[in-house]
Order: sequence, then C-alpha cells, then structure tokens
Amino acid sequence: MNLFIGAFFNAAILGLAAVIIGVLAGKLHPLLDLFAHFLLPAIIAALVMALLAAIAGRTTTMLIFVGFVIALTALAWPWVQQPAKVPATGPRFTLMAFNVYYHNGQLERVAELVRETKPDIVVLLEVIPRVRPGLDAVASQYPHRVECWQEQWCDALILSRFPLTDIRATLPAPKFRRPMGAVEVTIKDRKLTLFPAHLSLPYPLNGRDAQTGEIEEVVKTIAGVTGPRILTGDFNASPWAATMAKPQKQLNMTLLTGGDGSWPTFLPRAMGIPIDHVLATQELALTSRKLFTVSGSDHRAVLAEIAFK
Repeated sequence: MNLFIGAFFNAAILGLAAVIIGVLAGKLHPLLDLFAHFLLPAIIAALVMALLAAIAGRTTTMLIFVGFVIALTALAWPWVQQPAKVPATGPRFTLMAFNVYYHNGQLERVAELVRETKPDIVVLLEVIPRVRPGLDAVASQYPHRVECWQEQWCDALILSRFPLTDIRATLPAPKFRRPMGAVEVTIKDRKLTLFPAHLSLPYPLNGRDAQTGEIEEVVKTIAGVTGPRILTGDFNASPWAATMAKPQKQLNMTLLTGGDGSWPTFLPRAMGIPIDHVLATQELALTSRKLFTVSGSDHRAVLAEIAFK
C-alpha cells in the first residue's frame, strides 16, 4: 500500500512539474505547450494533493505540493487579474465572443444572453449551415452583419450595432490555413478592424504545425493592417501558452485578462481553461472582462468592454 501511495504522489509531482515547464518553455515544443494549458486546474490539483499528503502523514511530500501551489499561483497571477486602468476618453463599446458549439441544441439561449447583456458587437464562432438558422433570433437584434462562416476557413457570424465592412477579400492570399475573418467597424467617428479567429486544436490532437502555422499566418496578416485592431475568438490555447505569446509580442497587442476559465463549462470556473480571448492594439483599452455560461455550449461567452484611448 505504501508503494502505491508513493507512486501516486510521485506521478502527481511529475504532472505538476510538466505544467510549470510547459508555461516556462512551451515554445520549445508543442507537446510542452500542451501542458501549459492546465495551469489553473493544476493549482487546484496541487492543493488537493497537499491535503491528501497531510492526511497520509507525509510531511515532506505535503511541503512539495505547497511549493507547487505557490509556484503555479505565481505563474497564473498576472493573467487572472482584471485589466489595469488605462486612460481612455474615446468612444466605448462592448464586444461578446462566443463559441456556440456545432452540436448546440439550445441555440435560443444565445438569443436570450444577447438580449440580456446587449453587447454592441457579437462574434459567434463554430457557425455551420446546420447551426445558422437557429441564430436568426440573435441576428435579428442587430442592423449589421457579416456572414463570414460562408467563406473558406472562417466559421464566424459577426453582428453589430455599428456599420460593418467585410474586408477579407482585400487581404493577401495566405500561404497556410488562416481561420480568420476581417471586418472594418465604424464606431461614431472612429474605425477599427476586427479579426474573428478560431484556431485548430493543439498538438497532438492536431498536426504539430497546425496551430503554430495558423497563428503565424494570423499575426502576419494583422501586421499588414494599420490602425486600431482587435483579434478575438476561440484560440484553443491559454493566455500563457506559446501560441498566444505571438500576437502579444509581434503585434504589441494587449490580451484581456481576468479570473476563471472559459472552457469546458462542466468544470468549475476556477478549474477551467481560458481559451476564448480578446486582444487589442495599443490604440484601444480593454477595460473589463465577464464570462457567461450558456446552456448548450461547452464554452463560456466572453463579454469585453473596450474604449478608444
């Protein structure tokens, strides 16, 4: 029995160590990056293991897990804070990004959420022909829309109270799969370009270069557009993963931070993985982040408040 208990604790130590290595060195290999996604669940797991070690009378093992709790929390801390206050005197608006889930049998809940929260811009992802008719009640609430899901590699429906112009056709041809739309939004006397994106599943659930190639193509495309820009959607990657570091470093984009994970909804929020994001260039201030659980989808909707600086 003692051998089994020891092996159990050792396996947990190795797993938690892999998460830390993934956060710190995920750019070295996509498999390492995969472990990074589990940072928030790992904090809870380390707490539970510390308690079990204490019950088992293994003081040294308990202290090791307490050390993991401290280290993991330190890594997650900058990303779970609400956005820092930034002076912003320009027009303000709200944007909701939500993966509706292609097997969603309760699409009427999406319309209810939008009716209650009243976002100015809505980006719905994983929209397919079978799903689209169920979103008519949502679309009817907005005067402007772009049906990006009808185009290659894009699965977004963009709805807005402000005028929209689809500019995807003006973008340079990609050399790799580019799962992204592009619309110009006119908000009062200001304009911005909105890029809804939905990246592939990470390695090894997909090819080693799939997600890496997609985010590189997305970053390169956005770099060729000037002015205020927003990148939002389902990235299948956590904020601290190597995938999400690329738009932050190469485009100097700010990623909207905040507590709790957006996926999967069957886990408590504190144990979820934040894979649905909003990023903005420096002309814009990301001022708040709220999550909403909607029956029928395995993702939580992200509601962001944004202002022109």
